[in-house]
Amino acid sequence: MKRFLLVLLTQSIFSACYAQEGKTPIYLGLQVSPNFSYRVLSNNSGEPSVDDEIDYLNNREDAAFGYRIAAVGGLRVSNNWTLEAGVAYVENCTNFNLTTGDQPDPRRGFVFEESLESLDLKNCLAYVGIPIRIIWNFGTDKARVMASFGLSPQILLNQRTLATRSYKNGDEEQLEIENFEDAAGFNLSPSFGIGAEYMLSQRFFLRAEGIARFGVVNVNEDSPINSNLYSSELNVGIYYSLAKNKNGDANTL
Repeated sequence: MKRFLLVLLTQSIFSACYAQEGKTPIYLGLQVSPNFSYRVLSNNSGEPSVDDEIDYLNNREDAAFGYRIAAVGGLRVSNNWTLEAGVAYVENCTNFNLTTGDQPDPRRGFVFEESLESLDLKNCLAYVGIPIRIIWNFGTDKARVMASFGLSPQILLNQRTLATRSYKNGDEEQLEIENFEDAAGFNLSPSFGIGAEYMLSQRFFLRAEGIARFGVVNVNEDSPINSNLYSSELNVGIYYSLAKNKNGDANTL
Protein backbone atom coordinates (compact mmCIF):
# COMPACT_ATOMS: atom_id res chain seq x y z
CA MET A 1 0.00 0.00 0.00
CA LYS A 2 2.80 2.42 0.90
CA ARG A 3 4.60 1.59 -2.35
CA PHE A 4 1.40 2.22 -4.32
CA LEU A 5 0.90 5.63 -2.65
CA LEU A 6 4.53 6.60 -3.35
CA VAL A 7 4.19 5.68 -7.04
CA LEU A 8 0.89 7.55 -7.25
CA LEU A 9 2.41 10.67 -5.67
CA THR A 10 5.41 10.58 -8.04
CA GLN A 11 3.15 10.20 -11.07
CA SER A 12 0.97 13.08 -9.87
CA ILE A 13 3.98 15.40 -9.57
CA PHE A 14 5.24 14.60 -13.04
CA SER A 15 1.75 14.82 -14.50
CA ALA A 16 1.41 18.29 -13.03
CA CYS A 17 4.70 19.31 -14.61
CA TYR A 18 3.69 17.93 -18.01
CA ALA A 19 0.33 19.62 -17.72
CA GLN A 20 1.93 23.07 -17.80
CA GLU A 21 1.22 23.91 -21.44
CA GLY A 22 2.30 20.36 -22.43
CA LYS A 23 5.91 20.92 -21.45
CA THR A 24 8.36 18.17 -20.52
CA PRO A 25 10.14 19.17 -17.31
CA ILE A 26 13.60 17.64 -17.78
CA TYR A 27 16.78 18.94 -19.45
CA LEU A 28 20.51 18.20 -19.55
CA GLY A 29 23.30 20.75 -19.87
CA LEU A 30 27.02 21.46 -20.00
CA GLN A 31 28.46 24.53 -18.24
CA VAL A 32 31.88 26.19 -18.69
CA SER A 33 32.97 29.02 -16.38
CA PRO A 34 36.16 31.05 -16.12
CA ASN A 35 36.48 32.11 -12.48
CA PHE A 36 38.45 34.69 -10.49
CA SER A 37 39.35 33.49 -6.98
CA TYR A 38 40.87 35.02 -3.88
CA ARG A 39 41.32 34.17 -0.19
CA VAL A 40 39.80 35.93 2.81
CA LEU A 41 42.17 35.51 5.78
CA SER A 42 41.37 35.77 9.49
CA ASN A 43 43.18 35.18 12.78
CA ASN A 44 42.01 32.08 14.64
CA SER A 45 44.67 32.25 17.37
CA GLY A 46 44.23 35.76 18.76
CA GLU A 47 47.98 36.40 18.63
CA PRO A 48 49.01 39.91 17.42
CA SER A 49 51.88 38.41 15.42
CA VAL A 50 49.36 36.49 13.32
CA ASP A 51 47.62 39.77 12.40
CA ASP A 52 51.00 41.04 11.16
CA GLU A 53 51.42 37.93 9.05
CA ILE A 54 47.93 38.36 7.58
CA ASP A 55 48.78 41.97 6.64
CA TYR A 56 51.95 40.70 4.99
CA LEU A 57 50.03 38.12 2.95
CA ASN A 58 47.22 40.51 1.99
CA ASN A 59 49.78 42.99 0.62
CA ARG A 60 51.33 40.35 -1.62
CA GLU A 61 48.47 38.10 -2.63
CA ASP A 62 46.30 38.67 -5.70
CA ALA A 63 43.25 36.96 -7.10
CA ALA A 64 43.94 34.59 -10.00
CA PHE A 65 42.01 32.96 -12.83
CA GLY A 66 40.79 29.38 -12.73
CA TYR A 67 37.90 27.54 -14.32
CA ARG A 68 34.87 25.31 -13.73
CA ILE A 69 33.26 22.63 -15.91
CA ALA A 70 29.96 20.97 -14.97
CA ALA A 71 27.44 18.49 -16.35
CA VAL A 72 23.96 19.13 -14.96
CA GLY A 73 20.37 18.00 -15.17
CA GLY A 74 17.31 20.09 -14.38
CA LEU A 75 13.70 19.49 -13.39
CA ARG A 76 11.13 22.26 -13.90
CA VAL A 77 8.75 21.99 -10.96
CA SER A 78 6.63 24.91 -12.15
CA ASN A 79 6.63 27.63 -14.81
CA ASN A 80 8.94 29.81 -12.68
CA TRP A 81 10.94 27.36 -10.54
CA THR A 82 13.60 24.80 -11.49
CA LEU A 83 15.70 22.36 -9.48
CA GLU A 84 19.16 21.59 -10.88
CA ALA A 85 21.97 19.24 -9.83
CA GLY A 86 25.10 17.79 -11.40
CA VAL A 87 28.81 17.07 -11.12
CA ALA A 88 31.47 19.79 -11.43
CA TYR A 89 35.25 20.07 -11.65
CA VAL A 90 36.52 23.36 -10.18
CA GLU A 91 39.98 24.90 -9.99
CA ASN A 92 40.44 27.90 -7.66
CA CYS A 93 43.77 29.75 -7.80
CA THR A 94 45.52 32.61 -5.98
CA ASN A 95 48.83 34.40 -6.64
CA PHE A 96 51.57 35.27 -4.14
CA ASN A 97 54.06 37.89 -5.40
CA LEU A 98 57.56 38.81 -4.22
CA THR A 99 59.92 41.35 -5.77
CA THR A 100 63.53 42.20 -5.03
CA GLY A 101 63.73 43.97 -1.68
CA ASP A 102 60.64 42.29 -0.20
CA GLN A 103 61.10 40.63 3.13
CA PRO A 104 60.53 36.91 2.46
CA ASP A 105 57.56 35.23 4.13
CA PRO A 106 59.01 33.63 7.28
CA ARG A 107 56.92 30.49 6.73
CA ARG A 108 58.32 30.03 3.24
CA GLY A 109 61.96 30.97 3.74
CA PHE A 110 62.62 32.37 0.25
CA VAL A 111 66.15 33.52 -0.48
CA PHE A 112 66.48 35.69 -3.58
CA GLU A 113 69.23 34.98 -6.07
CA GLU A 114 71.18 38.04 -7.09
CA SER A 115 69.91 37.81 -10.67
CA LEU A 116 66.28 37.33 -9.66
CA GLU A 117 63.87 40.25 -10.15
CA SER A 118 60.60 38.74 -8.88
CA LEU A 119 58.94 35.50 -7.88
CA ASP A 120 55.25 34.67 -8.40
CA LEU A 121 53.64 31.63 -6.79
CA LYS A 122 50.30 30.44 -8.18
CA ASN A 123 48.55 28.06 -5.81
CA CYS A 124 45.64 26.08 -7.24
CA LEU A 125 43.12 23.85 -5.50
CA ALA A 126 41.20 21.39 -7.70
CA TYR A 127 37.85 20.07 -6.46
CA VAL A 128 35.12 17.75 -7.65
CA GLY A 129 31.73 18.88 -6.39
CA ILE A 130 28.02 18.16 -6.53
CA PRO A 131 26.31 21.51 -7.26
CA ILE A 132 22.65 21.69 -6.26
CA ARG A 133 20.61 24.82 -6.83
CA ILE A 134 17.14 26.25 -7.17
CA ILE A 135 16.43 28.67 -10.04
CA TRP A 136 13.69 31.28 -10.32
CA ASN A 137 12.99 32.72 -13.78
CA PHE A 138 10.41 34.77 -15.63
CA GLY A 139 9.92 36.15 -19.14
CA THR A 140 8.72 35.01 -22.54
CA ASP A 141 9.02 31.63 -24.25
CA LYS A 142 12.02 32.97 -26.19
CA ALA A 143 14.02 34.77 -23.49
CA ARG A 144 13.89 34.79 -19.69
CA VAL A 145 15.66 36.44 -16.75
CA MET A 146 16.81 34.14 -13.93
CA ALA A 147 18.19 34.18 -10.39
CA SER A 148 19.58 31.23 -8.45
CA PHE A 149 20.79 30.05 -5.06
CA GLY A 150 22.91 26.93 -4.72
CA LEU A 151 25.12 24.81 -2.48
CA SER A 152 28.01 22.58 -3.54
CA PRO A 153 29.86 20.09 -1.31
CA GLN A 154 33.38 19.67 -2.74
CA ILE A 155 36.15 17.09 -2.33
CA LEU A 156 39.77 18.16 -2.88
CA LEU A 157 41.39 16.25 -5.75
CA ASN A 158 44.71 18.02 -6.07
CA GLN A 159 46.77 20.95 -4.85
CA ARG A 160 49.69 22.39 -6.80
CA THR A 161 51.95 25.43 -6.69
CA LEU A 162 53.46 26.87 -9.87
CA ALA A 163 56.48 29.16 -9.41
CA THR A 164 57.37 31.78 -12.04
CA ARG A 165 60.85 33.25 -11.70
CA SER A 166 61.51 36.55 -13.51
CA TYR A 167 65.19 37.53 -13.92
CA LYS A 168 66.73 40.95 -14.31
CA ASN A 169 67.87 40.09 -17.85
CA GLY A 170 64.25 39.51 -18.92
CA ASP A 171 64.24 35.71 -18.81
CA GLU A 172 61.46 33.76 -17.12
CA GLU A 173 61.36 30.25 -15.70
CA GLN A 174 58.33 28.24 -14.61
CA LEU A 175 58.35 25.12 -12.49
CA GLU A 176 56.02 23.25 -10.17
CA ILE A 177 57.24 23.22 -6.58
CA GLU A 178 56.24 21.61 -3.30
CA ASN A 179 53.14 23.06 -1.65
CA PHE A 180 53.87 25.21 1.41
CA GLU A 181 50.45 24.73 3.00
CA ASP A 182 48.23 21.67 3.27
CA ALA A 183 44.65 22.28 2.17
CA ALA A 184 41.59 20.74 3.82
CA GLY A 185 40.11 17.80 1.95
CA PHE A 186 36.53 19.15 1.99
CA ASN A 187 34.84 22.46 1.27
CA LEU A 188 31.23 23.65 1.17
CA SER A 189 30.43 26.42 -1.28
CA PRO A 190 27.13 28.36 -1.38
CA SER A 191 26.46 30.41 -4.52
CA PHE A 192 24.27 33.26 -5.75
CA GLY A 193 23.67 34.03 -9.40
CA ILE A 194 21.75 36.20 -11.83
CA GLY A 195 21.56 35.90 -15.61
CA ALA A 196 19.42 35.18 -18.66
CA GLU A 197 18.45 32.29 -20.89
CA TYR A 198 17.60 32.24 -24.60
CA MET A 199 15.97 29.57 -26.78
CA LEU A 200 18.14 28.65 -29.77
CA SER A 201 15.80 26.06 -31.29
CA GLN A 202 12.99 23.72 -30.32
CA ARG A 203 15.30 21.72 -28.07
CA PHE A 204 18.44 23.77 -27.36
CA PHE A 205 18.79 26.85 -25.17
CA LEU A 206 21.63 28.97 -23.78
CA ARG A 207 22.23 30.47 -20.36
CA ALA A 208 24.74 33.13 -19.28
CA GLU A 209 25.06 33.97 -15.59
CA GLY A 210 27.22 35.95 -13.25
CA ILE A 211 27.76 33.81 -10.13
CA ALA A 212 29.43 34.56 -6.79
CA ARG A 213 30.67 31.66 -4.64
CA PHE A 214 32.25 31.51 -1.20
CA GLY A 215 33.69 28.70 0.86
CA VAL A 216 32.38 28.28 4.40
CA VAL A 217 35.17 25.83 5.35
CA ASN A 218 38.66 26.94 6.39
CA VAL A 219 40.93 25.44 3.72
CA ASN A 220 44.14 25.98 5.76
CA GLU A 221 44.72 22.94 7.90
CA ASP A 222 46.87 23.21 11.05
CA SER A 223 47.44 26.95 10.66
CA PRO A 224 46.74 29.93 12.96
CA ILE A 225 45.29 31.69 9.89
CA ASN A 226 41.83 30.83 8.63
CA SER A 227 41.56 30.90 4.83
CA ASN A 228 38.20 30.95 3.02
CA LEU A 229 37.96 30.85 -0.76
CA TYR A 230 35.78 33.36 -2.61
CA SER A 231 35.24 33.47 -6.36
CA SER A 232 33.25 35.18 -9.09
CA GLU A 233 32.58 33.60 -12.46
CA LEU A 234 30.82 33.94 -15.78
CA ASN A 235 28.86 30.74 -16.22
CA VAL A 236 27.93 29.92 -19.83
CA GLY A 237 25.95 26.79 -20.57
CA ILE A 238 24.17 25.02 -23.39
CA TYR A 239 21.17 22.84 -22.55
CA TYR A 240 19.04 20.22 -24.26
CA SER A 241 15.37 19.46 -23.53
CA LEU A 242 14.77 15.73 -23.56
CA ALA A 243 11.42 15.55 -25.35
CA LYS A 244 8.97 17.48 -27.46
CA ASN A 245 5.48 18.35 -26.28
CA LYS A 246 2.34 16.78 -27.61
CA ASN A 247 1.80 19.23 -30.48
CA GLY A 248 5.29 18.56 -31.84
CA ASP A 249 7.02 21.66 -30.55
CA ALA A 250 9.92 21.27 -28.20
CA ASN A 251 9.70 22.16 -24.57
CA THR A 252 10.14 25.85 -23.84
CA LEU A 253 11.08 27.37 -20.55
